[in-house]
Amino acid sequence: MAADPDRTQLGDVLMALGGRLTRLQTELLASLDPALTIRQYRILSRVGAGHTSLTELCRLAHRGPSTMSESVDKLVRQGFLTRGTTATNRRTMRLALTAKGRTARDAADRALEKFTAGLTAGIDPSLVPPLLAALNGIYEDTQSQLDER
Repeated sequence: MAADPDRTQLGDVLMALGGRLTRLQTELLASLDPALTIRQYRILSRVGAGHTSLTELCRLAHRGPSTMSESVDKLVRQGFLTRGTTATNRRTMRLALTAKGRTARDAADRALEKFTAGLTAGIDPSLVPPLLAALNGIYEDTQSQLDER
């Protein structure tokens, strides 16, 4: 059975769009003071949302402990995170945002919100619900593919 050319084109656009959005997000975060990488921003956001263990961060990012530990260590050295233990188990590491980490995360949130508002400003309001539903479906499908690995 031949591939549907419209679906093939849609897939091509989605792949190109993903790369372009990642590049723009990378540049935007790098332009902030202090500059952040996408990985650093995601870690700060996740810790701020209550995911405070290295194990949780590894699971959410689909990364190994050594990779995540290296990123967390850098954020601790830069003063964005602190490392402590939990009250119930002194062997369990607990991460927390510092004031500097909250400020950096909040500045990144504001910059990204402004950026995405600009991206979506020209979309016809009647197209937003079906577009959002379709993109959420694609997101969930790609997430489940990552979870299976």
